[in-house]
Amino acid sequence: MIRIVFGAVSTRPVTLSAAAAIEAVEGIAVLAVGLYVGVEAIVGSPDDLISAIVLALMAVAAGAGIVAVGRGLWQVKRWGRAPALLTQIFAVIAAISMIQSGRQTVGVVLIVIALAAAASLLSPPSTRAIDEGEAEEDED
Repeated sequence: MIRIVFGAVSTRPVTLSAAAAIEAVEGIAVLAVGLYVGVEAIVGSPDDLISAIVLALMAVAAGAGIVAVGRGLWQVKRWGRAPALLTQIFAVIAAISMIQSGRQTVGVVLIVIALAAAASLLSPPSTRAIDEGEAEEDED
């Protein structure tokens, strides 16, 4: 009974916990930006209201999805690995754009965070835990 309740916690290495936490925080940030854009679209005066609302909805949906991926990693689910890596690739792309547009500090910090998440996710302890977690699910 204890293994059923606490199984994922006891088998999740620190590296996978770090990757899951970073992924979740990134998702919360994207969600917050989406909500901010949505509020500004409604109370402000955007040039194109429909585009602003659609952008806000897309950001909210993406943020919620990224948070769900972080939760999947926290629960040691194999399906979370690929979307988490895609999140980090997109974060690096956004960071490069920021650096090119004169926001070097934010861009460099975002690159460091993305590389830390990717390295944590691809580290041997994380890979082993995800592979073992998948094997345990197959047995159930």
